[in-house]
Amino acid sequence: MKKILYLLPLILFALAITSCTLKKQVSVKEYYPPTTGQIPIIHTNQPLPQNIYRIGSIVVGEKGLTPDGKCTYEACIQVIEKESKKVGAQLVYLVKVKEPDISSTCYNITAELYRYSE
Repeated sequence: MKKILYLLPLILFALAITSCTLKKQVSVKEYYPPTTGQIPIIHTNQPLPQNIYRIGSIVVGEKGLTPDGKCTYEACIQVIEKESKKVGAQLVYLVKVKEPDISSTCYNITAELYRYSE
């Protein structure tokens, strides 16, 4: 019985580490039909087209004990693309890209979601 009590914290810790994923926070003014195909991603400090309007934003980053490989730049962009398509965005603008540092081993990306004016 004592062995189980000693192993229980280790098991819970292992489950916590393996179950952690990227944190995503999506804020949308109005939902549109899901977008299909590729969504253009415009990087910070690049000009935006004139015929667009903002429909929301998304923040993707570390949730806590995120394992290596789960919060790379590519993984964050995949989450942004997937969530953008769900809400009907047609263009993504990366507002802020925070690279891993001493305080976090993950990328943290803030993006704005846009649609083209008709």
